[in-house]
Amino acid sequence: MHDIGKIGTPDHVLKKAGPLTDEERAVMKQHPEMGAKILSSSRVPVFRLAAEVALTHHERFDGTGYPKGLSGEAIPLCGRITAVADFYDALTMDRVYRPAFSAEKALEMLVELRGTAFDPVVVDAFVDNIATLDALRLQITRDRPTFSDLIDAA
Repeated sequence: MHDIGKIGTPDHVLKKAGPLTDEERAVMKQHPEMGAKILSSSRVPVFRLAAEVALTHHERFDGTGYPKGLSGEAIPLCGRITAVADFYDALTMDRVYRPAFSAEKALEMLVELRGTAFDPVVVDAFVDNIATLDALRLQITRDRPTFSDLIDAA
């Protein structure tokens, strides 16, 4: 749900195979606020938490993220955790613009950004538990139904 705001991002930006232009990047950077707006209207606590996650998952520990430029512990813990998990997950999945990185390479790239993009405490906890977390990620990916599975079941 952290990326639900991407439903407001045009497909030509969202699915672009090459690098984004500055204008396209500005459009893409609107998704955290769009997602937070969608989710924050709920009175359900888990959706209100999801709104906070949506809004803060692209903030960087050093303050250079978006949309608010929050830094350190000013970024809610849920956003700091989601940023780490989302980064690792994104790197280990094929994208239209590049193939997936190996789990080892993704972990190496994550550790390189410890203290700049990501909260060092969260990165350390992630690294310390990578075997369990990666097994769970692989299980979820393997067992996730496809769109055609959902249509066939209906």
